[in-house]
Amino acid sequence: MSKILFIDTLTTGVHQERCAIYRIGGIICEENVNTLHEGFRFDLAVRPFTGARIVENSLWVGGVTRGDLVGYPSQEAAFTDFYKILEDRINIRNSKDKMYLCGFNVAFDVPFLKNWFLRNGNTHFRDCFYIQDIDLMSVSAFAMMNFRESMPDFHLETAAKALGITPSKGERYSCLDNAETCIKMYIALKERLGAGRPEGWTPGTKVFKNFIEIKK
Repeated sequence: MSKILFIDTLTTGVHQERCAIYRIGGIICEENVNTLHEGFRFDLAVRPFTGARIVENSLWVGGVTRGDLVGYPSQEAAFTDFYKILEDRINIRNSKDKMYLCGFNVAFDVPFLKNWFLRNGNTHFRDCFYIQDIDLMSVSAFAMMNFRESMPDFHLETAAKALGITPSKGERYSCLDNAETCIKMYIALKERLGAGRPEGWTPGTKVFKNFIEIKK
């Protein structure tokens, strides 16, 4: 049985050490004998650490302001929630009980996650996650080599539509919506690359949140 965390983050900029995660959302699934079972959804807001570099365009993507960030749960509180989610689903003392991190351009998210662990004095990142991340951007690029030059760009939505997938999309940018789109891409890519199509996945409805949603 494989455990997969489909994940996406919003950050205050692109520099992994100077900038901070301010939103993180994910869907934990288990795959066994080509059956994909959704186990848990979470959507966490995170107040940037003191002194974090904040790029205004990065806040615009998430539809938030500096004032919104001040009201978010602290780094420590949000990380405690996140780590508890992991601890409830893996045994960090068992080297064979880990999760795969999966996402579109997850190579961007992983360094931020590693630094988030370290900023909270936690050295168990690789006890939680396999070193082999599943980057759907790279896998999609491989699967679309024959027509990549005809695509206008290679953003998540564009790549998903090229696979015949309608992206999950709400009114605003959502890490959770992107994670759900990534699950659909994962299923389509496995079938396209001859690895077998996982069956049985249905979207969940319950989401663990550490904040009160303020609609603007």
